[in-house]
Amino acid sequence: MQIISLNKETFRGQVNHGITLIVFYSLESESSQSQLTTVEDLVQEVRYQANIAKVDIDSDKELATEYGVLSVPTLMLFKDGYQLETWVGPQSKETLKQKIIEYATMGDSCV
Repeated sequence: MQIISLNKETFRGQVNHGITLIVFYSLESESSQSQLTTVEDLVQEVRYQANIAKVDIDSDKELATEYGVLSVPTLMLFKDGYQLETWVGPQSKETLKQKIIEYATMGDSCV
């Protein structure tokens, strides 16, 4: 499994089903590149609980604006179309994994 690249056309379809961690990033940002490396390490560990995707804010400014992304990396966790968590700035693999597992074990409830 790998990180899924999303754009405005594919975003809703991805986040509407199951748990999805989205990384909003920029190729010009070193911290974004570092976060993507961290998330790539996480993909295999949570492959049964969540999908992991990325959005290039330079290519899809409209989507970034719609979700209020003002700096990168910004990470958002969705479950069945609901935005549950937002983090601005780099996050550890452990923090992200813990949150994904927490929401995965809640069953059908988002809150």
